[in-house]
Amino acid sequence: MIPLLTALIIALAIAGIFSLRPLTAKIKTVFNQNSVVDFQIKFQSMQLILSAIVLAFVYLLNPASFALFFRIGDIRAHISQIAWLGITGNETWLEIASTLGLWITLGTGIFMFFQLKKAGVDYRYFLFSLLWAIPFSMANAFSEEAIFRIGIVSPLYGILSAPIILLISGVIFGLPHYFGTPSGFIGVLMAGFLGWLLAMSLVETQGLFLAWAIHFVQDVVIITSMILMSNKETIK
Repeated sequence: MIPLLTALIIALAIAGIFSLRPLTAKIKTVFNQNSVVDFQIKFQSMQLILSAIVLAFVYLLNPASFALFFRIGDIRAHISQIAWLGITGNETWLEIASTLGLWITLGTGIFMFFQLKKAGVDYRYFLFSLLWAIPFSMANAFSEEAIFRIGIVSPLYGILSAPIILLISGVIFGLPHYFGTPSGFIGVLMAGFLGWLLAMSLVETQGLFLAWAIHFVQDVVIITSMILMSNKETIK
């Protein structure tokens, strides 16, 4: 019963995220002259409300498991061995977040660099873009971790095996990115791998902080780039 309810909640949440975009476009109030900044102000506010609703339902499904994961966690917990990534199991999650997270960020940065180059951005607006991207990234990382990590791991923990839960989180997080940023098949692979890794960090550190932190850094790169690509507008 809980797996079915979890699937329903996440399906509705994903549908909600996609419906927020056209809904945001219908809001006539303008908070900033830059269209991307204005969109993010509205979208992230509504997405935070959606994530709060998901968290409330997830808590009701499994309060004990929710309390186990909805906290900072032990960032010095040891990661399980992942031979194909060269991870021996002697490393801590803090070390992995610092090293593997750096490589993931580099990959995201390279992907976005070619998008920026194609768009012919004006880097004079970099600081403007970065300063707006930081709060947007904080909000987006929290909302998506609440939905795609806590929303999946918490109710299913102890019902399905950990590898299956991690796979589910990766697949569900990856597929919607076909229409996101990064987009297409590459976007699905990048986001799917990231979703799997972040779900693993949630389970093994028994906390949300590292998953949020790694996600946050990726979003800073992506959202900064998105704002930069809109810099042909008049920015105040």
